[in-house]
Amino acid sequence: MVAGNHLQHRLLPTPKKARRFSKVRQLEIANSKVGGEFGVKIGILGGTGRMGKGLAKAWARHGHEIFIGSRDPERAKQVAEQIAQETGGKLHGVDLTTAAHEGEVVVLSLPYTACADLLRRLSSELMGKIIVDITNPFGAVLEKQTSGVEENAKALGVPARWVAAFKTNWWTTLDKPVNKDGIVRDCFYCGDDQEAKEIVAQLIREVGFRPVDCGPLKAARTLDLMVPLMIELDRRLGANASLSWKLLD
Repeated sequence: MVAGNHLQHRLLPTPKKARRFSKVRQLEIANSKVGGEFGVKIGILGGTGRMGKGLAKAWARHGHEIFIGSRDPERAKQVAEQIAQETGGKLHGVDLTTAAHEGEVVVLSLPYTACADLLRRLSSELMGKIIVDITNPFGAVLEKQTSGVEENAKALGVPARWVAAFKTNWWTTLDKPVNKDGIVRDCFYCGDDQEAKEIVAQLIREVGFRPVDCGPLKAARTLDLMVPLMIELDRRLGANASLSWKLLD
């Protein structure tokens, strides 16, 4: 059993191990624009999947350098070339290790059950980095009173700057951030590292969603539970994978 406070302590990077951005680099990232020279290097583990490709397209349009990581590098190269043609962006199709190594920000976009072994293998490449976990365990960790991202952090075994995000967003909405009624979709995110959260919030805005800060990483326990309900409601309403959670005042 993983105690929340103990796990949070393990996740907080020490000054020696954290790969923190300088204030100048933070400003460059915050001011990143389409075609700008200050884009972030983003590695997407599972970048040939639907979510991975959708995020890659959105961020490539904003001048970020994208490393599409896959178990099949040839497939990754094909996807990278296709997205580069669509967006005019700078993308590379690579293996998973290279994507993890090259990314300043690394997105975990694989089936949840495939993550633990991969994270153990890539621990040296991922140590201290910002990791955006978009995976969903679909009830696999409920009995442990934890979340998918907390279990993934435990599997990694070294300090990293984890942020859970995009868990409650369908892949079909990544190129439709505003619904048919003109309402901007929300993206809920959480984490324990404030700087990492600010950078991820900027990446969320660049997709076109409104970032909603849900607090510390343990809030992902609630986000995980929202996903099966969203899927069931989508099925009942015949929404064809288009529903979104929206926070209103």
